Amino acid sequence: MGDSLRAELAGPRGRVLVIGARKTNEVLLAHLSHAGFQWVITEDLGELPLLAESSRPDAVLVSATGKKATEALEAIRQDARLRELRVLADLTRTRSEVLRKLPADDWVRNLEELTTRLDTALRERRLMARTRNRMERLLEITQVATSSLELEDILRLVVEKVGAVINADRCSVVLVEDSNSRTASVVATMEDPGLSLDVDLARYPELRRALETRQQVLVEEAQRDPLMAEVHPAMASLGVRSILVQPLVCQDELLGALFLRISHGTEGFNRDEQEFAQAVGAALANCIRNARLHTSLKKKRDELELAYVERYRELTDANRRLKDLNRLKDEIIAVCSHDLRAPLQVLLGHGRLLLEGELDEMQKQSAEAMIRQGRKILGLVESLLERGKGDVARLSIEPRVLDVSVLCRESVSELSILSQERGVALRAEAPERMMLIGDELKLHEVLQNLITNAIHHAKNAGQVVVRATRLVRPDGDVARIVVQDDGKGIPPEELPLVFDRYRSGAKAGGGTGLGLAICKEFVELHGGEIWAEAPPEGGAAFIFTLPLAHEVQRAVQNLPNKETTEQPRVLVVEDEPEIAAVLVEVLRSRYRVDVARDGAEGLARARSSKPDLVVMDVFLPKLDGLDAAVALKSSSDTAGIPVILLSAHQGVADKVRALNLGAVDYMSKPFNAMELLVRTERALKLRKEETELERAAPAVRRSGNDAVTGLYDRRGLLLRLDHEVGRGRRYSRPVSLAVLRPDRPVANESLVGVPQVIRARLRTQDILGHLGDGVLAVILPECNVEAARNAIGRLLPDVEKQTRMEYRSAVADVSHDSDPVERILERLGAPAPVPRL
Repeated sequence: MGDSLRAELAGPRGRVLVIGARKTNEVLLAHLSHAGFQWVITEDLGELPLLAESSRPDAVLVSATGKKATEALEAIRQDARLRELRVLADLTRTRSEVLRKLPADDWVRNLEELTTRLDTALRERRLMARTRNRMERLLEITQVATSSLELEDILRLVVEKVGAVINADRCSVVLVEDSNSRTASVVATMEDPGLSLDVDLARYPELRRALETRQQVLVEEAQRDPLMAEVHPAMASLGVRSILVQPLVCQDELLGALFLRISHGTEGFNRDEQEFAQAVGAALANCIRNARLHTSLKKKRDELELAYVERYRELTDANRRLKDLNRLKDEIIAVCSHDLRAPLQVLLGHGRLLLEGELDEMQKQSAEAMIRQGRKILGLVESLLERGKGDVARLSIEPRVLDVSVLCRESVSELSILSQERGVALRAEAPERMMLIGDELKLHEVLQNLITNAIHHAKNAGQVVVRATRLVRPDGDVARIVVQDDGKGIPPEELPLVFDRYRSGAKAGGGTGLGLAICKEFVELHGGEIWAEAPPEGGAAFIFTLPLAHEVQRAVQNLPNKETTEQPRVLVVEDEPEIAAVLVEVLRSRYRVDVARDGAEGLARARSSKPDLVVMDVFLPKLDGLDAAVALKSSSDTAGIPVILLSAHQGVADKVRALNLGAVDYMSKPFNAMELLVRTERALKLRKEETELERAAPAVRRSGNDAVTGLYDRRGLLLRLDHEVGRGRRYSRPVSLAVLRPDRPVANESLVGVPQVIRARLRTQDILGHLGDGVLAVILPECNVEAARNAIGRLLPDVEKQTRMEYRSAVADVSHDSDPVERILERLGAPAPVPRL
């Protein structure tokens, strides 16, 4: 070890590292040995790290002189194991100014005060070590107390760590139920981790006092303290020296106590140990309270789960009883309906007999009206029968091609007697022929309900008008039917509510309002819309729209039939092998038949082989029949292929939607073979007539559509915008309009693919238009401005990537804007309309 020299251990007083020469410090070293210190000396500063590791000194004495002393202090401060020690400067041999100015912790001026100075340094070090140890243990206890361990494990670890810091022969955690408890439970103790027992507080006065006062109790001398007088004999046999009890209180709730005891010792609990017990008690009390709350919540959760199970069982029983009652109701409805049909058939039979006899004109009209109304009641009975079928209790309709103008005139004629009785003039204004696909009986009921309601609320000697007009829209024309009276009208706040079921109001006349609710249901089943308005001239107007059938279907009805010698090709798209085999067997007697097993394959085959007809199931794998039909109609090379849809589902919406989306027919499974051949022949005939019609007249682009993108042009967009704004204002729903404008005009070829990119980001109901030069407009129904801005912000990067242009966007709420939509478009940055030549 070079010049270093170790002394033999003379006592447990402490260890000192001396920095200096041995020869000049013999007296100093002898004094240290005599005082009981273990020392090690060196003047080689390079040995300091090794000596600090091996000797582990409690203090450092710098006995070097001059520059060597300054270098020694710098080396001490740089060593991690020495920088925390107290450094003393030795001035016993010299009064050097360097040592006097050395930034040491203390100075030793003579040998007599050396021992005192070292003892002070050692006490400070031991105090710091104890304090650090307690802080580390307190941190560990806090971490354990906030962990996810069970409470028993937490308490066991806590008493172990407290026992390692405080020199006690007993460390226990005692819990109580409340402050009035006469007993307590020992749940964790250092001597026996698994111990759990109940104790009588009467035998532990110190514990009782701590729980009563909620203050720490210290018994320094158990045999002399008056508090322990009643248990002195027991304390003497155990040799108890001192007791410390720290109550566990959290948020004014008494939970228990931390109990510490020292037996057969010479020292009791010092101030540091008392403060440590207080800190541990605070952490432990919080932990115990949280554990109790968790247990309480868990118990409550278990009780709630049990109550939920019981409630579920009750609801299940109630549901079963409701099903039984519903079944009984269905049976009653079925019986009543059957019993009503018999007398109705008799009435209709006698009505027909009356018509066959000699009647004057007035009697004949009355008999015809009786027969029509009887048939209507019979149809309602049939609907009631369908409702009596149980879970499939939905109204059904049978769609066929109808003239809505004829329906209006017939309904007015049937109710003319009622209007005459009330002195109300009733007339129909339906000059144009408008064909649609719908259920004649249900639409009759809608008209008669609205007309009857209008007659009842018209003025005396007033009038009711039924108007049917065509409303042109870019996505398909609709019939607009208005039933208007001149009565008191409807308060504005009730306009959106008059169709609510069982609601009574001014227009409902205090009734249930079922008639208007049924009208709304029937109109919406046909894909239409119904609402009420208050006209400026007074009274009330009930308006509904219905989608009209395609123009081509009406135009080709009178074209001549031309046969062809070539056998037509039919593509069957069906995923069930048995049904596909039946279809092929029925159709191949007259046609060439191909088969596809799913919607995607059927669409691909139709595009490649261009069949004359597609017979397709609605519910198919990969791509359903409705989507496949839309895809065929949206492509120019397959739009002319007629489609017949098949389905075992008896739902109304599918049937109407299929016919209105371009399918020429709809058949329910199971189907009749002859009916399938008849409908197939009719569809092929329609295809031939359409082809001849296309050859006879050049195709003209429908006004309202943009030729570049296939989106709405300015005119088409304004028509749709007017429609959506009107609907939004009727139902108090927002409608937003967004305009996307490029930084410069966009070439037509750059817009290819833009509609698909935008539609991938928009909702199905959102409407897209191209206003020219790459300027795009989006109508967002039922969408406020903030949501519209977010939606447009998400699609802008995709549009810019597709067109390689930078776009700016502007959004406005048009449902509450009083400006005309043309001005709103211009305000948002849309280009001005191109003037017509």
